[in-house]
Amino acid sequence: MPASVIRFALLACFCVAGQAAFAQARAPQAAERSLDAIRSLRVDGDGDSVPDRVGDAVTVAGRVTVGSGLLRSNLNEVYIQDGTAGVRLALPQDGDRVLTGDSVRVSGTVGFRDGMLEIVDPQVRSIPGPTRTVEPTHLDWVENPRGGEGPDIEGHEGELVLVEGRVLQMDDQQGGRFMLILSGTDLVQIYAYTLRPSPVTFGAIQVGDYVRVRGVAAQYDTAPPYTGSYVVYPLVDGDIKKAGLSPTEYRYGVIGAMGLLLLAILWASLLRRQVRRRSEALHASEVRYGHLFNAAADPVVVLDVERGGEVVEANRSAQRAFGIDVNGDRADGRPVRLSELADEDEASAHLAEADQKGAASGVMELSRPDGSRVPYEIVTRRLREGRTFVSVARNVTERRAYEHGLLTAISAAEGAREQAEEAARLKTSILANMSHEIRTPLTAILGFADILREEVPEDLYEYADTIRTGGQRLLDTLNDILDFARLDAERAGIVPEPIDVAALVRDSVSLLAPLAQQKGIGLHLQSSSAAVPAVHSASSLSRVVTNLVGNAIKFTERGEVRVTLHVAPEFFAIRVQDTGVGISEEFLPELFEAFKQESDGHGRDFEGTGLGLAITKRLTDLMGGDIRVWSRKGEGTLFEVALPMQAPIDNAPDEPGPIPQIPAPPALGPPAVSPSVPAFGVPA
Repeated sequence: MPASVIRFALLACFCVAGQAAFAQARAPQAAERSLDAIRSLRVDGDGDSVPDRVGDAVTVAGRVTVGSGLLRSNLNEVYIQDGTAGVRLALPQDGDRVLTGDSVRVSGTVGFRDGMLEIVDPQVRSIPGPTRTVEPTHLDWVENPRGGEGPDIEGHEGELVLVEGRVLQMDDQQGGRFMLILSGTDLVQIYAYTLRPSPVTFGAIQVGDYVRVRGVAAQYDTAPPYTGSYVVYPLVDGDIKKAGLSPTEYRYGVIGAMGLLLLAILWASLLRRQVRRRSEALHASEVRYGHLFNAAADPVVVLDVERGGEVVEANRSAQRAFGIDVNGDRADGRPVRLSELADEDEASAHLAEADQKGAASGVMELSRPDGSRVPYEIVTRRLREGRTFVSVARNVTERRAYEHGLLTAISAAEGAREQAEEAARLKTSILANMSHEIRTPLTAILGFADILREEVPEDLYEYADTIRTGGQRLLDTLNDILDFARLDAERAGIVPEPIDVAALVRDSVSLLAPLAQQKGIGLHLQSSSAAVPAVHSASSLSRVVTNLVGNAIKFTERGEVRVTLHVAPEFFAIRVQDTGVGISEEFLPELFEAFKQESDGHGRDFEGTGLGLAITKRLTDLMGGDIRVWSRKGEGTLFEVALPMQAPIDNAPDEPGPIPQIPAPPALGPPAVSPSVPAFGVPA
């Protein structure tokens, strides 16, 4: 074998071996760099209460403490922890399920929601190996910023922990059941969702029991510094157990037992225990009321009257509203008094009343940091024996605006009512005067015109007839105006009575037959029944028929007017069809409005007030019916009135009987010699 070939083979083997060794040396370093300790994700170097690594892409590994759907069936929320800390995984709802006890490797983006660290859109990969239950961490007590002490939940969020405390409250709320315990001086909420694979009912736990709870430490706090609302989620019903006495109570029990041996020490021990218990209860009460104090939406301040009404404590709402700190001081450290926020005289009088009576209330304008003055309703009560008071201030700007608007509206309504009453009185007076002062002379004129017609020579008949016609026209106009005014004022009551509709229509049409004969046009009546018994106002129905037939005759120069009556089980319909001038399509929407005529002014083709159809429409509504019209210019018009067999008893036009829809008629034209027009689908 040539030496060059041997050298090339040796060189290739050396290169392959070198690359493998280099890759093997780099593998642990790459794996080590790719994993982050969960504790490192919580570092907050800039002090803004939000971890610095929010938004970073990271990879962590750990054991699953809470699997998918364990806390809430409809939420794919998982918790894992390693040897340093715990974290929440926000998995997609349709993502793969993760089981409790599995070892996993997670890649995703660091997020921060409701005060909790989480990994958003994680990619979860199970690490082969047996499942193992994570042992809970028994939390140490630490001092809190308020001066008390309680379990270190802030340092163990996302981990499986044990917490102990006295049960203060248990209740159901929408979505779950909660228990409030006092652990040290901290309030911790134990919460179990309703939607979960196994219910958590708190068993036989009662208010006052001392309990030990195993669960995931978390919080729900939407505002910095994210240290206000701590919660522990138990996994199963057995995670909440009675723990007998608290460690403090055990300690006092031992002291009490030893005190039995020494009577001299017993008394002192009992006194000391009582004092401490009262101190703890008082401190717990202060903590509870401190939460309520700061959670109030209205500004609340504590005033010391001994110092001239100085603000010694302010809740968060008061701090924001008046630009002060929790101790009631300005930014420069200067204390604030009530007299500086409000008018000095009003503030002094308010405090004097509260000091004398123990309570006071009133509305004062208080200064805001921007210099504006806002009205507040202030209620002040004595806090305890002495001269310390608590004041609650409620912004009443909107209420003042509402009251002002209400007073303005009441004043305007009163003025409108007085104007309406005055108008009604004036209208009544005008109607009475018109009825007496105009109708009475017109009656005399018509009477004397008839006498003149009989007494004067034949060549003067024309003048007497002109007086008679003009007077009758004026009287008809006056009657239309008075009738419309009475209907408009709702003084024309509809009094239903048993009537024969067929006979009434026949009588009404026959009264107008001479007028049709005088114009040389035909007037025909056709009815589907010889008798139509109904309960209606005879005068109102007669007025409707007279108006419609009279209008048809007035606007028809040649041809005929045909009136048909159709009867159905629950209603009847009256149709009046003519071959007159017709109505334009543009004027149809205004047809039933008062004083409206298609031809106006001195050059109009037909005389009249324009009130006949308006009165007809009002009467039809009062009788619980419906009126419709079809017309074509130059071909004729068809009016149709449909009425129930029984008129409304209370004359309520807005509650008509059940009237079916009227079908549109065929194209209008000269009626046939023997028409058979269907009414609402009922054959004539």
